[in-house]
Amino acid sequence: MEEDIHMKRMEKDLLELQSLIDVHFDQRKKEEEELIGLKDRIEKRRFERAEVQRVQAEKERDRQNRIAEERQRKEDEEAKKKNDDEAKKKKVLSNMGANFGGFLQKRSIVGGGSV
Repeated sequence: MEEDIHMKRMEKDLLELQSLIDVHFDQRKKEEEELIGLKDRIEKRRFERAEVQRVQAEKERDRQNRIAEERQRKEDEEAKKKNDDEAKKKKVLSNMGANFGGFLQKRSIVGGGSV
């Protein structure tokens, strides 16, 4: 009888232990699945972030190129305007010099005096 009680107790303990082992492995399996899911999410997020950074870098590069092109265009326009203004000044001065020279010649011929 005492042996029967001891055997039943051992069977009960064994069943309880087996139950605890099953619960432990079920919990561990769930945690492994969660860990795999977390790693997948981290990898996906890392990929998405890299893609966003690549797009942002490309946009920034395009923006810098547009700024540089605009700056160059303005500089070219200013240089062209300056050259055009210089050419106009030279033409005006040249015409003034020719007209003034003609005026002096007419005066010396007409007036008979020297200037």
